[in-house]
Amino acid sequence: MKFCPHCGAEIADDVRFCPTCGKETVIVVKSDDPVFDPQDVADNRMLAMLGYFSMGILPMIGCRNSAFAMHHVNQALWLCIGAFLCALVCIIPVLGWIVAGIGSIVLLVFEIIGIVRALKGSGAYLPFIKGLPVIIK
Repeated sequence: MKFCPHCGAEIADDVRFCPTCGKETVIVVKSDDPVFDPQDVADNRMLAMLGYFSMGILPMIGCRNSAFAMHHVNQALWLCIGAFLCALVCIIPVLGWIVAGIGSIVLLVFEIIGIVRALKGSGAYLPFIKGLPVIIK
């Protein structure tokens, strides 16, 4: 069961219009992921994707004023920081090698996810990056 957002009446889950007030019930899905201008996404999709290959340098040069590209640049920079931390952990014999190897595989998967999302025009955050501060605005 759900409730009508207009009058508060209890209604069935499959009902589109409230039987009490007659207004359409809309399911609102809240997301903290940013939404970008469609023209910005269309114009800068490729540079946003290339940011994952270039540590974010290419989009910073080519489209610094694009909110979409800068979103992906920040994610790419956090992945670079993660790769640097994996390299540091690799100094520790055996256990460090295992942790660094697993961390590198996880970062590679996140990078592939970021590339696919950039090409699709999605502004969804990568796992574990959502709450981190913005590096470059």
